[in-house]
Amino acid sequence: MVVLLSALGMSQAYAADSAATTMTPSVFDQFNQDQVLKVELKLDMEALHANKKSNDYQKAKFSIIGADNIETYSVKVRARGRFRRVKSEMPPLKLKFSKKELIAQGLSEDNDYKLVTHFYDSREGDDAVMREYLAYKLYNELSGQSFRVQLAEVTYTDKNTDESNTRFGILIEDSDQMADRIGGEICEECFNRPEAEYDATNLQLHALFQYMIGNTDWSVKMNRNLKVVMVKETGKYVAVPYDFDFSGFVNATYAKPNVDYKLASVRDRAFLGSQNLPKALMAAKGMMIAKRGAMEKTINDFKLMSRKSRKDLLQYMDSFYTALETQQEL
Repeated sequence: MVVLLSALGMSQAYAADSAATTMTPSVFDQFNQDQVLKVELKLDMEALHANKKSNDYQKAKFSIIGADNIETYSVKVRARGRFRRVKSEMPPLKLKFSKKELIAQGLSEDNDYKLVTHFYDSREGDDAVMREYLAYKLYNELSGQSFRVQLAEVTYTDKNTDESNTRFGILIEDSDQMADRIGGEICEECFNRPEAEYDATNLQLHALFQYMIGNTDWSVKMNRNLKVVMVKETGKYVAVPYDFDFSGFVNATYAKPNVDYKLASVRDRAFLGSQNLPKALMAAKGMMIAKRGAMEKTINDFKLMSRKSRKDLLQYMDSFYTALETQQEL
């Protein structure tokens, strides 16, 4: 089932990496994004679960476990998000590193990171995390105007009992660093900005990407599940997405189809890009076609995921390209 709709209230970023930057490296830059990062987060687990709905932080320790050493940072932690923070077995987290510690180590003050956690404490939970990680990596292939992500094997240790549990998670680049990297700055309350103020190709490529992964849980107009960045060189706004767990690509067992678009399944699609930007849409369509091989390779090469799951993702993506070739409205 394919639904074609127009909604600037949903759209986003395009392919073209910004020029190399001489910014001071952040703690995120210390990670090796080609490998799984091993970390330990030591915190008061009882307090975390008791205060899922609160935005109050608690003190914690974040340790990066290397082959020869362990680096430990002071962080503050709280639950974040909406649905997942209440329903998941481990709520998604926001981590704030100590700026004083970062500066002392010669790192930038970029200290605000999201950690995508497991919804279920099971292989199924890990699979959903890895699918969402791949969604970020596919958008990285399409556009430099995107969040960098680090797949991590996170050991959550209760500081009171020393009980621990290890599951996969995703660390997402600090928003301000992402904006600096692409030559812009975050617009914190860019609600209902006119379509003309956005980079047209950005909007349409983002919309096609969301269409490809079967995601309708986003809105440019409402700044939902994305950051709006004003690019200084062009004076135009771009949208940089995050949170893909309600997409057909992730296909989480807790996700429900969006009845606003008459979808019967989370794997059904609704195109929410603008119908007023046909040239930009054609350009974005060309980018999607040009990057198909690279995106398929990204999935095929991700051996941490089972062959069955990789095959499922490739088939789902193939159905997008079939729709792209046959839907004249696009």
